[in-house]
Amino acid sequence: MEIAKQRTLLFLIADTGAGHRSAANAIYTALKLLSQEEQEAWLGSPNAEQHSSELTTATATLALGQAPTPVQSKTPPLTYRVEIVDVFEEYSRFPLREAVKLYGPTIRYNPKLFGEVFHISNREETIATMNTLAAPLIHNGLLRLITSVQPDVIISIHPLINRAAIKAIRTLDLPIPFITVVTDLVSIHQSWYEAGADGYIVPTEEAKRLYLTRGLDASKVRMLGMPIDPKFTRPTASKEELRQRFHLRHDLPVVLLVGGGDGAGGLQTAVRAISQARLPVQLLVVTGRNRRLYAHLQRTRASLHVPATIFGFVQNMPELMYAADVIVTKAGPGTISEALSCHLPIVLSGYVPGQEEGNVDYVVKNNVGVMAYDSLELVDALRRLIRPGSPELRQQVANAQRICRPYASFEIAKCILSYLPKPEEVSIWQSTRWQRRQQKISGRLRSAIRLRRFRRRLPRTLLNSPLMRRLSHLRIQGLSNRRPT
Repeated sequence: MEIAKQRTLLFLIADTGAGHRSAANAIYTALKLLSQEEQEAWLGSPNAEQHSSELTTATATLALGQAPTPVQSKTPPLTYRVEIVDVFEEYSRFPLREAVKLYGPTIRYNPKLFGEVFHISNREETIATMNTLAAPLIHNGLLRLITSVQPDVIISIHPLINRAAIKAIRTLDLPIPFITVVTDLVSIHQSWYEAGADGYIVPTEEAKRLYLTRGLDASKVRMLGMPIDPKFTRPTASKEELRQRFHLRHDLPVVLLVGGGDGAGGLQTAVRAISQARLPVQLLVVTGRNRRLYAHLQRTRASLHVPATIFGFVQNMPELMYAADVIVTKAGPGTISEALSCHLPIVLSGYVPGQEEGNVDYVVKNNVGVMAYDSLELVDALRRLIRPGSPELRQQVANAQRICRPYASFEIAKCILSYLPKPEEVSIWQSTRWQRRQQKISGRLRSAIRLRRFRRRLPRTLLNSPLMRRLSHLRIQGLSNRRPT
């Protein structure tokens, strides 16, 4: 039997919040399911169409209005190796590595400051300056990453990586496709749309319009939706069965409160407001990784005036969403997209200034939810939605069904696979072109490592002198501008 060829996909992320890794994992899971279906169809497995617990390619293509194509080739389908790498944590240097870690504390303790930084940095001049300062702290790390993983396609799921990654690929002078998957719905930072990528995948029409206003190639952008975990496409039990599983009453509406992976978004304030208003509801509260909040709500649960079940970090979010009637959450793009896929009306309890401002407009303009700016508005919004026969709830459910894209991860995965070399083609890393480049690139990296070791032995006063700064600048310029011949 002929051995299947393997292709390598490299996802570049940064763990600034949980959303970028979640998006990468969602696409990775979709890739695995697509590959599994291809393998079983090629082998003629009787289980090819009998995955009760996983969505198969055939199911996905039918859901997208396409007919599955029978596999007739004698050549085994490609297999895929996927690497998901936090670039700043693993391949950047001080102080860039530590600066990126400020994202979480900033949005938690001073979101207004983050919003100001977002808007100030959302200019081409500022982006260029930031990348000039960051380049010497990440360029060689990216070269080491790419040459060690040897990917056939590179996918960026973080805006701050794009310019540096494109520059590293140009330094290698190899035709490695570079694709950007945008994971913000509306408020798109300009660094997402870095010129030089081979493809741009965006989640909304608003994001596509913003791309086109940048004057970039219209043929390179695809509006495919927000990547969410494929488990949101699997069949679930009925609402009644799910409520029985979670020991919920059948005579009270269910409100799901979610604060994201870190349990932020004013969860405690929302629970207190609903309790004090004595709304005729029952609560499912997901505190994520916020152990302190989880412990506090467990201690005070008995004193609440509404029934409440408290969860920490969960793996069964689709079941919780399908069991609920309304969701209360901050305006994170992932949670919004997941709620829409479950046709769940949304009450937004907060947002990150700058980055998530457009998400509020997206929810309100599409009439799939409302924004509650304080506790009174939160309680009023819930009262309107839980009213028996609420026309507002019915309309929001219908609108969510209309705009949701639960199969986005499969569409994105198939789009990414289209950039890979054809099965009969040789990977660039096995080509003579790479063999010619390899020695020179390796020499550059060895020189950079030797120079860093030498600099550690020099006195600090000499390192900080104008002469050394000028030499360092010239070296960086040389590494960036030279091309292998």
